[in-house]
Amino acid sequence: MGIITVDKMDHLFWLGRYIERVNTTLKAYFEVFDKMIDMDENYYKKICNEIGIPNIYASKADFISRYAYDPTDPNSIISNLKRAYDNAIVMRDYIGTETMSYVQLAIFDVENAKDSDESYRKMHFAIDHIFAFWGCVDDQIDDRMVKGILRIGKRYERIDLYLCFKKPISDILPELDRLEKRLAETQMKYNESTMFTFKNMLNDKNFNYSNARALFATLFDV
Repeated sequence: MGIITVDKMDHLFWLGRYIERVNTTLKAYFEVFDKMIDMDENYYKKICNEIGIPNIYASKADFISRYAYDPTDPNSIISNLKRAYDNAIVMRDYIGTETMSYVQLAIFDVENAKDSDESYRKMHFAIDHIFAFWGCVDDQIDDRMVKGILRIGKRYERIDLYLCFKKPISDILPELDRLEKRLAETQMKYNESTMFTFKNMLNDKNFNYSNARALFATLFDV
């Protein structure tokens, strides 16, 4: 495919990030959905606080509808999927039509779930198509740099969200190891000082998730 420009690398990086953002937040959405039915109808406020998005939702029903389906809500699942698709279109020649099609299918899944009596079940189809997207990346894309940058975006976003959700450090460490391996393979520029400090923080018994996330956000400030 030849040399990948900085602009193209950015599109690949953000495509990987948005796809992973939808994957992880969809799973959180399902968890919140279940808990609001069984336990606390205001549980949605917890996910807003964790992710750091404004709580613009008036009620449980408003959150269930808007956070999933509202394209005018910049933090919604459908908005993030459409951002992923925008990046996929730009990189179509690099990732292939079939790979891109799974992003579009995930959008259809979410849109078809809206106002459906089986919305919860149909939303799960989007997860299936996200997995198919990554399977297609591995099977159809020969360029190691393209695959590597996509997966750097994926791992970076997953670590960021794991920090938001205060996942155990034992869950974060393997993701960081995978991220470092991809960075080495692609030789993508990053702030080595940030990485060094972040890894040390993970070994601190007084680990602070908010401080770690703020530092991690500077990883690519080079």
